[in-house]
Amino acid sequence: MKTLSRFLIKSSFIGAVILSATLSSFSQNEPLGPLMSVTEFTIKPGHDLQFQEGVKAWKECYIAANGEWTWRIWQRQQGDGNVYVLVSDMQNWAEMDKEDPVGKNCATIAINLINPHIEKSTNHITRLLPALSIASPTEDELISVSFFELTQSHGYLFLPTIREVTASITKAEGAARGYWYNWLTMGPESPNYHYVIPFENFAEMDMIRDGVWDLYEKEHGKEKREALQAEFRLSLKNTWVYQYKLNVEMSRRTR
Repeated sequence: MKTLSRFLIKSSFIGAVILSATLSSFSQNEPLGPLMSVTEFTIKPGHDLQFQEGVKAWKECYIAANGEWTWRIWQRQQGDGNVYVLVSDMQNWAEMDKEDPVGKNCATIAINLINPHIEKSTNHITRLLPALSIASPTEDELISVSFFELTQSHGYLFLPTIREVTASITKAEGAARGYWYNWLTMGPESPNYHYVIPFENFAEMDMIRDGVWDLYEKEHGKEKREALQAEFRLSLKNTWVYQYKLNVEMSRRTR
């Protein structure tokens, strides 16, 4: 797999693959979406500019050498610390076996100009759920990401509720509102799923839209809404939300 993250603090990467117990909730008839590698970097205080310039230097080296890999770097807008997220897509696991000689040739830049400014990093693999998501990738540069950690006892209830609510959204509005991802690897603090809603800008967040549970109630009635909502809440151990802005200068979305 052609990733910049190969050269960034290897010791912090998760060594074991833990398959989510909720995978059993997937229908055998649902198509498998592409994989997405997600590497989160926490930057040392006062090192943000140096980190950005280091990534830009690596990007310049990689593109000049005709490297083929593409990636996106998002900066988290809230929460503790200064956090960037490096995201890249893979069609399948086999891509992780591929070598990237161009990336190796630029490794010295990562070691000298990027690594010294990183406090810690984690890497995980997620998979898009296309049956529940917008059909085409977003070109927007602002996203709101909701994370969902499930209970071991009732986590199996989560995905069926998402399917039902998404069906009501799609029926009412003609399409899903965002992108659902299942986490295939996880650590003690990882979610099981995350949901991405794209926005053109922060001003678009001020627009008032019908709540997803209201749309479900309009189609199925209050009694079914309350029952499904109860199952949804029962499935959850924890949930949290952050907004992220794309750093265009550090990213390479297309070749």
